[in-house]
Amino acid sequence: MASRLRTAFRDSIFFHWYKNIAAPIEYALWRLRGSPGPKMPHLVKQRAIAQYARQFSLPVLVETGTNYAHMIYAQEKNFREIYSIEIDAHKAASARRKFAGRPAIHILEGDSGEVLPRLLPSLKGLCLFWLDGHDFDISTPVRKELDALFSNSSAGHVILIDDANWFDGRGDYPTIDELQRRISRDFPGYHMAVIHNIIRIYPEKLRSSS
Repeated sequence: MASRLRTAFRDSIFFHWYKNIAAPIEYALWRLRGSPGPKMPHLVKQRAIAQYARQFSLPVLVETGTNYAHMIYAQEKNFREIYSIEIDAHKAASARRKFAGRPAIHILEGDSGEVLPRLLPSLKGLCLFWLDGHDFDISTPVRKELDALFSNSSAGHVILIDDANWFDGRGDYPTIDELQRRISRDFPGYHMAVIHNIIRIYPEKLRSSS
């Protein structure tokens, strides 16, 4: 019963109102504790996405791992168009209901390692990619996602990857060093940094202002 109530709440608009009220409180408490890691408040992630969107003039957000769609809710006004990929059928359906009637928001169901490569050719304009489709530290489609991005991306896109602490070589995760070497080899002109547990991959020419 409790589980069903939690799911019903997350499926409702009240979930996002609650998250908006709780976010600054969660952030303030995190700062008071000395900003510990690796887990970051959601507001830190929201601000990182908004910052890079402004700095690099990115009109399109592509997210992997919709979950209960709060990142879409938080970023809706910051982008001209949003694509979000969710493997869980219930969560994908929930997000579609929440954003029904908003033609600029596209919810795609499926494994992002398979869906993202098919989506890339249809995207218009520069994009910010928020890769958060991990199944905690158990598994992740990130290698397939990055394969697609490195082989199809044009200069100017920005890639942000959540949960950098899980990138330690176990399971499907590359190590941070492995990812850095690959970027140097396959994505010339780009810089990688890890700040607040977010892997940030962006054009080197604007490194000094990031």
